[in-house]
Amino acid sequence: MQNVRIVATVLLYLSRLLAVPYLASALYIMICFLFSNQLVHPMDGGQRFVLHYPFTSIPFLIGDEYRFIYIFEMTAFIGLYGVFFWTLGNVFKTFRAQKFFTPKGVQRLKVFYLLNFLAPLPFLIRHLADHYEVATIVILTVLHWVLGIFAYFMAVIFSRGVQLQNEQDLIF
Repeated sequence: MQNVRIVATVLLYLSRLLAVPYLASALYIMICFLFSNQLVHPMDGGQRFVLHYPFTSIPFLIGDEYRFIYIFEMTAFIGLYGVFFWTLGNVFKTFRAQKFFTPKGVQRLKVFYLLNFLAPLPFLIRHLADHYEVATIVILTVLHWVLGIFAYFMAVIFSRGVQLQNEQDLIF
């Protein structure tokens, strides 16, 4: 059991290490577009754009289109992957605890599987409607759904474990 806690701890910190740059990048992109006159630099006659690292002229992100829907989708995509890694870390946090089967652990798994089931849908619908990079989005959606299915099964198992644990506590 100690090995599980060690692996879960390493994976928790790794997922947090991945989540923070994604979330910070999404926040930086939003700030840049709120103050677009100073921070967003159009390219190719205004068709594309570039964002620089803060206080430098080194490109951080180069956008293909300078349209609201593209910018919104890009920011949402980056931000949601930050949320994905953060909630994945919460799942690993469950496996670090002394007691696995807790209502909080079930709640963490529910949030994780709902995120994986629901978050890809708007992207899938938009890309299907626009016929733009459909294959990539379909693959990502299927992968997230498979991950969501496994998380759902784990949530059901954990929910049953909480129930059995509560019954066990009543007996003693």
